[in-house]
Amino acid sequence: MIAGRSTRMEVLELLRRKGRASAETMSSELGLTPNAIRQHLTNLERDGFVVSHPERSRRGRPSLLFSLTERADAVFPKRYGQLATMVLQEVQEMGGPEALDEVFARVAQRHATAIEPKLEGLDFDEKLRSVVAWIGRAGTLAEQTETPEGVKVTIHNCPFRNTALKFPQVCTITPQLLTRLLDAAVSQADSIHRHDSYCSFVVQRPAASDPH
Repeated sequence: MIAGRSTRMEVLELLRRKGRASAETMSSELGLTPNAIRQHLTNLERDGFVVSHPERSRRGRPSLLFSLTERADAVFPKRYGQLATMVLQEVQEMGGPEALDEVFARVAQRHATAIEPKLEGLDFDEKLRSVVAWIGRAGTLAEQTETPEGVKVTIHNCPFRNTALKFPQVCTITPQLLTRLLDAAVSQADSIHRHDSYCSFVVQRPAASDPH
C-alpha cells in the first residue's frame, strides 16, 4: 500500500514510535511545515491509517493528537514467512521429515474438525463448493473445474509460496483437508514445488454424484 521512503511513511513511523503526536510535534521532528504534515495526516486519516483524538488544554481550543489504526500495522514490514521457515527448519532437525509430516497432518486435521459441522447434510458438490470457498478465503484464488479425471481444484495464489518451496509438506494440507471433508481420493496434478506456476488437486468424484 505504501512503498519506499516517503513523507507518509515517515509520519507513520513517527506515530509508531511515539504512540500519539500532534501535527506540530511531527512538524518539528520531521522538519516540515505544520500545514504539510496536516495534509499528509488528512490523507492518512481518509485512508484509514491514522485516527485523530481531540485533547483539551487549559486554554484555547482542543488540539488534535493522531495515532495509528490497526489497519496501519499492515504497512510495516512483516517476516512471517521467514519465521515459519526458521521454525520448520528446527522441527525438521529435531524430529526429521516425519516430524514435519505430523505437524502438517495435525494442521489439516484441526481445520477439518472446525469445518465439518458446517458440511453436515450437504451432498458432495455442495461440500466441495463450501470447502473451495473456505480455502479461497485465505487469499488463495481457489477455483474448481470439471475434468475427465475428476474435479480439479486449482490454487492460483499460494500465501505460503516461499515456505512451500523449501518444505513441500506445506502442500499436503490441502489434499488432506479435501480427502477428509469429502471422503474422496485426492491427487496432486500441478505443484509450485515442481516449478509449476500454481498448485492443483484432482478430487475423484464418487460414482453416485457423477453429474454426467
